[in-house]
Amino acid sequence: MGDRQHLTVRPSHFPLSVVSATQRALIALLVIVPALSAQGTGRAPAKGVGYAGIDSVQLIADLSALSADSMDGRRIGTAGNIRARAYILRQFLAASLSPFAQRFTFSFTAVRAGGTTTGTNLVGYREGTKHPERFIVLSAHYDHLGHKNEAIYNGADDNASGASGVLAIARWLKEHPPENSVIFALFDGEEEGLLGAKEFIARPPVALDKIVANVNLDMVGRNAKGELWAAGATPWPVMRPLLEGLIPTAPVTLKLGHDTGTGQDNWTQQSDQGPFHTARIPWVYFGVEDHPDYHQPSDTFAKIAPGFFVHSVRTIAEFVHRLDEGLEPVVSAKTRSPAGK
Repeated sequence: MGDRQHLTVRPSHFPLSVVSATQRALIALLVIVPALSAQGTGRAPAKGVGYAGIDSVQLIADLSALSADSMDGRRIGTAGNIRARAYILRQFLAASLSPFAQRFTFSFTAVRAGGTTTGTNLVGYREGTKHPERFIVLSAHYDHLGHKNEAIYNGADDNASGASGVLAIARWLKEHPPENSVIFALFDGEEEGLLGAKEFIARPPVALDKIVANVNLDMVGRNAKGELWAAGATPWPVMRPLLEGLIPTAPVTLKLGHDTGTGQDNWTQQSDQGPFHTARIPWVYFGVEDHPDYHQPSDTFAKIAPGFFVHSVRTIAEFVHRLDEGLEPVVSAKTRSPAGK
């Protein structure tokens, strides 16, 4: 990895319109090909449906677009946030997602310091082939901190990376239809206190008893050690076999934890899986530990580790695939467990 974290490719090289064949080739040559070769784990190629199916070029293009200066940090209630929303909605359409009640946008009033503003969650779904009545929610927040003192907080890792990962898996499931229905939720207002996720749980597009699990992505774009963390197996032990089964073949170093004790080391309520946990819905949160650019203007596209990012999303896609195929124990666990108190 190392030196590949600091690339000279800038977000402005990839405009927000549909990525052309020339742009895709440029991204592949300048970013993907050298990064994947330089940031391997030394393991044999991973075997699994999800590992190989992610479009790495479009994944990087999405992250570049969402973390561009033109998005102005994507803070809830701002013009930059609206531009990010428009970009994401175009990707929803490209992935052929279905809307709920003929709409992908679900607005809510957000109370914050200085008054109120309007937040907007973006929600679509793909119907399951065997159990359309059961839902897995794949989520990430797309908002960030905006700008302060003339500095743009681009939020490339936090959380353009997670939002781009959700879009990539949505496209992948178009070609690999899931057995259970999958909701793709891009939440607004996470940085203001998990507002979008709380709104989703308060006014869900389907009954909460039909939502079996949540898989949340928040900061999956870089880690100096090549480590991707998965939290959730302690409060929801039913997830542990699925996660441990990934460890030997994952193209990243997958570690389980950050879901016990008190304080900042327990991530249970620190991202959008929190409201699902409170609602007693099993969850897994994929993310990396904080780095020096966390919540700083320096969290830019140039700091993303492309190889690690692609491998992370491929690992998460494989987990979603295995969760989808092995959902019955999770259904039973959700019914039995008092977790979430």
